Amino acid sequence: MNKSSIEIYDYNPQKHRGKIEVVGCYIEIDESLLLLQLANQKLEAGFWGVPAGKVEQNESPKKAAKRELFEETGIDIEDLAHIKCLGALYVKKPNVDYIFHLFKIQLHKTPIIQLSIEHQDYKWARMQDIDKMPLVEGALEALQKYKNYTQPNLEKS
Repeated sequence: MNKSSIEIYDYNPQKHRGKIEVVGCYIEIDESLLLLQLANQKLEAGFWGVPAGKVEQNESPKKAAKRELFEETGIDIEDLAHIKCLGALYVKKPNVDYIFHLFKIQLHKTPIIQLSIEHQDYKWARMQDIDKMPLVEGALEALQKYKNYTQPNLEKS
């Protein structure tokens, strides 16, 4: 993907016109993150990303994270307190601006994954291996922000 077609900020830039809100769910077990591979009928078919989706009208970002995670993987987080908001990124693409809310869910045992029709595969990927995978546009930048939020004392690559 052409990385120059996307701008990502960790603050709200004046030129950002986004009213759309999106959530990304960073599901972590034993220093590995759950990644989903987009199905063939999707725009970025074959590329990998975290469970994510739009916040619906009259829905909080945290409730959207719970819903999207369940819809895309079958993982049901019953207690919203286990869904930790890490912050937001402001994403600017040629045809759309949106706010990307990052959520961390720490699991202690590997769940059974039931993929939605939007995805064709899943993988528990170690942090150091993710940047070698073909990722959806903006995923690498969001992953770096996730690392900054969750591992602030580690040297960043």
